[in-house]
Amino acid sequence: MSAPSPLPPMRADVARQPEVLAGLVARAPAFTALGAELLRPGPGGRIVTLGCGDGAFAGAAAAGYAARLGLDWRATGALDLALGADTLRPDDRVIAMSMSGNVDRTVEAARAVQAAGIPMLALVNGEGGKLGTIATRKISLDLADLAPFLCGTASYTATLAALMLLAAGAAGAAPDIAGAEDAQRAAISAGATVLPTLVRRVPSGVRLLAARAELGTAQYGAAKLVELTRLPAWSADLEEFAHSQYWSMPTSDLVVVIATGAGVAAYARESCDALTELGVTTLAIDTTATPVESATHRITLPALAEPIAPLASAVPLQLLAYALAEATGLDPNTRLHLKNDALRFKVSRRLTRRSLIGTGQ
Repeated sequence: MSAPSPLPPMRADVARQPEVLAGLVARAPAFTALGAELLRPGPGGRIVTLGCGDGAFAGAAAAGYAARLGLDWRATGALDLALGADTLRPDDRVIAMSMSGNVDRTVEAARAVQAAGIPMLALVNGEGGKLGTIATRKISLDLADLAPFLCGTASYTATLAALMLLAAGAAGAAPDIAGAEDAQRAAISAGATVLPTLVRRVPSGVRLLAARAELGTAQYGAAKLVELTRLPAWSADLEEFAHSQYWSMPTSDLVVVIATGAGVAAYARESCDALTELGVTTLAIDTTATPVESATHRITLPALAEPIAPLASAVPLQLLAYALAEATGLDPNTRLHLKNDALRFKVSRRLTRRSLIGTGQ
């Protein structure tokens, strides 16, 4: 029996991501075979992903990898599909994601897909709850929880990796996510160096900016900040930010740019340079091949293929949320500030998981 980790639960969950990824790569044949069997679209068909929260973000972040394989990949929110399953085509295939399998809207959407007669795979963790009984087939991440009610970190990148493996199977291609484990390790190390300095001054809010598939990563990062801190957090397309959020942004906010592709890095450099003139602190999540030298702070990853970069670029955002939670006096390992707000917690369950009302989960 292995000795317990000396790290607090969420930090341990962040730290185990390279190991979790290696485990999924070892299971790649099971994922690719299922992708080939169930998810290969018919002529003109699409692969539609559905989920809420982390599932929705992972679906969006996997889009670049799927596009490289030649797939027509549509990341869709569960509510959109619950209301619009009649727009699915017979040659479409659906991946429904929920770790518990019991998120209300995801279950509703899955039932609508089932009624439409479209083949559907459930990507879950464990038995898969209600979702696992609705889908045509299911596959589990088989990821053990380190503590109750943890913010999703390893489960998010594992979901993303699983989607990439399934996409490879659907496209009849060999999966290739080489370098992602090393990049995750580098992200953890760089975050430990950069973030203590950055959080000495707690920002009034955080704006996370990206483009293309990394916009899913930005959405994920904003969600983690909301779950762990009481700081306002927003995500936006790097260009659209300049036409919208920028005009009401306090200069005391932190702007985070995710620049893991050469194209977006060029625009991110210009944006960080301009924001510095306004006195805004910026943080770049970049790579050695896509540097954003004009950012105030940088967490630099090794060079890696842009389609798999979301497997690593999410890690610094997890650590940023953790550091800002601690800097503002909250415990990211228990998130008691959420549970102790009893009325708000109850209402959250009415909004998303009515079956869990009264269970404390």
